[in-house]
Amino acid sequence: MANRGVILISALWVVLALSLIAWGLSRRSAMEIFLLEKYQGKLRSYAAARGGISRVMDLMDKSPAKKDTLYSAGIDIPSGKVPQDIFSHMDVGRRAYAMVQWPAGGLGEQDGKPRLVYGLQDEQGKININAINENNYQILSALFELKGLSRTQADGMALAMVHFIATGDQRAGAGWLADGDWRPVLKPKNRPYDHLFELLEIPGMTGKLFDQIKDDVTVYGESQNGLSVNMDTANDDVVQALANAAARLDPSSGADAIVRQARGVRDGADGKPFTEDDGTGIFSADARHWPPALRQINSEFFRARVVGIDAGTGARTVIEAVIRRPPGLAKNQIVGWHRD
Repeated sequence: MANRGVILISALWVVLALSLIAWGLSRRSAMEIFLLEKYQGKLRSYAAARGGISRVMDLMDKSPAKKDTLYSAGIDIPSGKVPQDIFSHMDVGRRAYAMVQWPAGGLGEQDGKPRLVYGLQDEQGKININAINENNYQILSALFELKGLSRTQADGMALAMVHFIATGDQRAGAGWLADGDWRPVLKPKNRPYDHLFELLEIPGMTGKLFDQIKDDVTVYGESQNGLSVNMDTANDDVVQALANAAARLDPSSGADAIVRQARGVRDGADGKPFTEDDGTGIFSADARHWPPALRQINSEFFRARVVGIDAGTGARTVIEAVIRRPPGLAKNQIVGWHRD
C-alpha cells in the first residue's frame, strides 16, 4: 500500500509538472501569435499607406484642382462633396484603409493642438528658404520674431540660414545659441537645402525653434526668380511675417491692412478657412505697398500625409510624400518621402 501511495504522489507531481509546462508553452505560443499578428498588422498598415499615396497621385492626375486653396489643394472637390468624403476612408486592400490628413499649424487650434484637416497641403503656401537671400532675409527674420526671438536674434538666425547655403568660400553668418552665445557657422553647405532637417545643423536652431517654424517653411518650389508664396494657402504666421517684413522696409505699407486683406482673399466671404468659398475673396489692397512675394499662384508641390490603418489590429503607419505636379502634360512625381 505504501508503494502505491508513493507511486500515486509521484504520478500527481508528474501530471502537475506536465501541466505547468503545457501552460507555459501555451502562454508562449499565445504571445508569439499576438506579436506575429501585430507585426502583420503593421505590415498591412504600411501597405495601406503606400496604397493611399498611389490613390492620391491617381486623383491628382484625373481630378486636378482648378485653383489651389486651403479647401482644395492639388485635387478638385466635386460639388456636393467635402474633403472628408474623399480622404477620410480610402479602401486600399483587405482589412486596411488609408486617410489623408494633416495638422494645419497656424490655421486654428483644437484643444491647444493644430486642427486636423483632410486633403493635401500646399507646399507653396510656405516660405521657400532656398529663395531667401541677403536682399529679402527680413521675411525670415520677421517669422523668427513672431516665434519669440528678439529683432537682433531674428536677424542673426535668418542670415545664418542664408549664409549656410552660400556659394564659394563664404563663411556662414553668425547664429544665436540657446545659451545666448553668438557663434558663426563654419561649414556652409554651399548649395540649396534639400530637406528641412538640415536646419538643425545651424547653430542657434534648437529643436524647439525648429518645431515652431517647420509648418511655415519649405525647401520645395522654384527659387531662381525669387520668392513666391500662394496667398490662398499661406497660414496666418506666414502672412503676418510677409506683412511685417514689408512694413520694416516701408512703414507706410501697413502690416495690419495687408494681413486683413490677404486673409479675406484666402478665406472667402464667410471668413473661415477650409470651406468651399476659399480663395474667392475680392482683392482691393493698394498694390504699391503689397509684398511682391504674396500672390495667387498655381502651385506645383503638394504634401500628402497618408495614414495607413489595419482594421484588425488598429496598427498605423504614417507616410508623408511631397508630390510635384509639373506644368503641362508631364506626369506627377514624388520628390520627397518620409515615414514616421
